[in-house]
Amino acid sequence: MVDVDGELQSSTKSAIWGALGNFLLMALKIIVGIVGNSRALIADGIHSGADLGSSIAVIVGLKVSRIPPDEDHNYGHAKAEAVAQKVVALLLILAGFEVANGAIQALGHSFSQHPTVLTLVVSAAVMLVKWVMYARQKRMALKTGSHSLMASALDNRMDVISSGITTAAILGAQWGIPHFDSYGALAVAVLIVWLGIEIFSQAANDLMDRAADPRIVEAIREVSLQVPGVKTIDEIRTRVAGTQVLVDLKIVVDRHLSLLEAHRIAHRVKDAVMAQPRIQDVMVHVNPD
Repeated sequence: MVDVDGELQSSTKSAIWGALGNFLLMALKIIVGIVGNSRALIADGIHSGADLGSSIAVIVGLKVSRIPPDEDHNYGHAKAEAVAQKVVALLLILAGFEVANGAIQALGHSFSQHPTVLTLVVSAAVMLVKWVMYARQKRMALKTGSHSLMASALDNRMDVISSGITTAAILGAQWGIPHFDSYGALAVAVLIVWLGIEIFSQAANDLMDRAADPRIVEAIREVSLQVPGVKTIDEIRTRVAGTQVLVDLKIVVDRHLSLLEAHRIAHRVKDAVMAQPRIQDVMVHVNPD
């Protein structure tokens, strides 16, 4: 069985470390960008600021999702993760438009910025740190099935790309290419907005009862058919709730069975499905053959 509570605690701890890292990177990139005269690095710093807000949203979402079911929320609070993802997405989109606005205004000026060597060193170092953060959070998200943590990991991967663009933009500006630093900031802004839209789409799917992974559905079908007395499966419907899955299942049994025996078969099917990873609840309906 999957230790859901333990995995959520691990996910929360990983998100907290991500928030701390994003705060430090935000401060470093913005300060060095201002001192070193790099609009691209400042844009990357604003991106890290959005990442910080995103990490906080993920932490809140994970904590709320651990609240047990109550009278107003019979299926628990697992969809708080999807709400957190939407906050992540909106923050990224707003940050992207802000960065793009600053870059476009800079392109309208006749002079070009010339970043210092320090900005280049910081940008390259940040790219390495973000890669480590991405790999760590992706590994944890795959282990726990946390969508909001995976969204944070994908955001870190985008940070690696944006830091690479920033590094290239700083290099181009140092070589004397006009407005290359501002073009780099604009490219980073496009990446930020694109990622925000992607995460928002995934969150919307979760809130609209997105079906579980086909491999999970197939596993449900297999274990159900192995229960003695089950002739076939009429229908399997699933919906994702955070890291867990809710299942509606229609099985077919012999029409001559007593109500009590049909109930027992349905109960054994439910037990078999509930034993599968990440299954939160199962509703079994019995149809006669």
